[in-house]
Amino acid sequence: MPLLGITVHNFDAEVERYTALFGVTFHVFRAGIDYELRYAADPGTDTSPPLSDGLRIAVDTSDRFELVELPGAPEGFRNVHFRVDDIDAATAHFRQLGLVLAQEIWAGTAREVVFDASSLNGIRLCLLQFEGESFAEALAASPRS
Repeated sequence: MPLLGITVHNFDAEVERYTALFGVTFHVFRAGIDYELRYAADPGTDTSPPLSDGLRIAVDTSDRFELVELPGAPEGFRNVHFRVDDIDAATAHFRQLGLVLAQEIWAGTAREVVFDASSLNGIRLCLLQFEGESFAEALAASPRS
């Protein structure tokens, strides 16, 4: 099952709401503070609002939901993440099929490749590669900045 990224306006209330609705447990992180956030030297074009340092992200331990507090962005579906074993091969595959590379990110110990929403019906496709059971655990185990 993919990890769904959702932009929310009332972060704390939505974490509580998703916990009650779906019975999931969230880890809350501050981007670039609770884990190191590094971008590739030559990022592509990303038409979606960027994640700034200190921005709050909640990822549930079963990797179903990523709630993102993104001021100024419309609330709703932001992206879909798929875990892959070989991120380089998967990236090449999607680029060959016409998706536009937006970003390559190292979020703590996880590596993420993001394709621009303009090349996939307004949805950002994100590929994830990390060690361990879940993205939430990979971020939680990351060295602090």
